[in-house]
Amino acid sequence: MSTGEALARAAQAAQVEIPQEARDRVRELGWEEGLIELALAKGHSLQVIWQALRGGVDGKRAKEFLQGGQAAIPRDLSWMHVPTEWGIRARPKDPAMGLTIADLMIGTYGDVPDVWTNRSEIARGSYPNPVVEDMGYTIFEKALVWADCCIPLYEEAIRDRWVSATDLNWNSLEPLPHDIERAVCQFMTEQSERAYVAGALWSGWLPEISYGFLELKLFLSTVIYDLARHSEAFRKRALANGGGLGLQAPTDFSRVAREARTFPELAAILFVQDSMLYTLFSHGDAFAQNQLERDLYRLVARDRKRMLDYHIERLKHMLFKLPDRRDEQNLYFNKAESRMGKEWLVPAVSEPLAILLGGSVDNIARGREKLRELRKAQVDNYLEHLRQATFIRKHINGRLEQAVQA
Repeated sequence: MSTGEALARAAQAAQVEIPQEARDRVRELGWEEGLIELALAKGHSLQVIWQALRGGVDGKRAKEFLQGGQAAIPRDLSWMHVPTEWGIRARPKDPAMGLTIADLMIGTYGDVPDVWTNRSEIARGSYPNPVVEDMGYTIFEKALVWADCCIPLYEEAIRDRWVSATDLNWNSLEPLPHDIERAVCQFMTEQSERAYVAGALWSGWLPEISYGFLELKLFLSTVIYDLARHSEAFRKRALANGGGLGLQAPTDFSRVAREARTFPELAAILFVQDSMLYTLFSHGDAFAQNQLERDLYRLVARDRKRMLDYHIERLKHMLFKLPDRRDEQNLYFNKAESRMGKEWLVPAVSEPLAILLGGSVDNIARGREKLRELRKAQVDNYLEHLRQATFIRKHINGRLEQAVQA
């Protein structure tokens, strides 16, 4: 550096106003008088000097650095002193399950507040930055979305995951009579579409839920993945045995679900469908045509049971916390039941099942009798599931009642 440059920098340093807080801090750290000015004269900004002071650089190291002229990065170790809970040692309660997210619900890290106010993507339990961006979440009330069972259900979903490509014996399929294969493929087409739409609906609402309810978001992620796998597996069955896709499934129910304005409305509508489908697949042996289909229905029913468990616990929790919203739920259930009943009366929905239950298109009348029994079991179980959630439907929608008797 030339003499002229040195003088210019010294003059510039003399013009910089050094806050009193900085001067107090240099005294605490043992800086000699004039070291701040020397640092400024050497071209270091006041911001860099502040970093050194916050990082605890003592007078000796500051002087050696400035006199030696060696490059150094000032330390800022303030992140080491945030007031989060320290000394946590999460341990597996069940060695067979390993370290689960339930094992992490300890100390302050296990506290899930009734209202989560932070609008950023802060991890629950971490120390917030003073200034953050709003990430667009809209659901901050725990009572609307939460169910304690989502924590163990997540672990079960991860443990019970299956792969349609390898866990189903596709090579075991044998040709079926034309009418039976047609009925199977129509049923698979409908179920593939229903699973896809439901997964898309949950996916659309997942970004709305605050990051404070992390465990719930993890569980819903498994629901979305399960539904994608169901859609995939049903489509594979339609295309794997000399058949093909059938007529597009009715969209009345899907539309009313897509039109849901709030999470409780969506959850109530899907409660109806998930309950009905759980019972349907639980009775899969009655209309399965081979071992592959029996295995498929069994695996899907197991996944659907987790979804239903969440529905029941979430509704029960919400009604306990927000009892004034009970009548509102009746409106949603009634609307969903009406659309479900309308779709059950569509021939492309009812006739394939009647053919499969009867054994052939010639025995469709006997199949309809069995289908009425199955529909009644679906509705009875649905009402029982509502009762488990402390909700009583005194009368189901008339259209659904008509569909049961059809």
